[in-house]
Amino acid sequence: MNDSEFDNLLRSARVEVPLPGAFQAEVWRRIAREQDDTLKSRFAQFVRSLFEVLSNPVAATVMVLTMVLAGLWFGSMNPAAAHDAKIAYVQSVSPFAASHSGHSP
Repeated sequence: MNDSEFDNLLRSARVEVPLPGAFQAEVWRRIAREQDDTLKSRFAQFVRSLFEVLSNPVAATVMVLTMVLAGLWFGSMNPAAAHDAKIAYVQSVSPFAASHSGHSP
């Protein structure tokens, strides 16, 4: 038997394999399970649950007050300390600042 005859024999063979009744449902269940395990779907679930909590007026009020208080607290912090740290850094690496302060490099 040559290759073409063997190919024809393989093409002519028709075997019906019965699938279980719940096969299609199981495939869709596996697909849904895989989609639930993605980071995007977890984030979407987190956002949905956050909005569910914030739909409660008391929880929304507490959240808004917390954010306002945090903003006021961060806004009241002294930015001069950060500015002084930048100047101290520049003075520590600048050869010109060292010569003016009386220190030699």
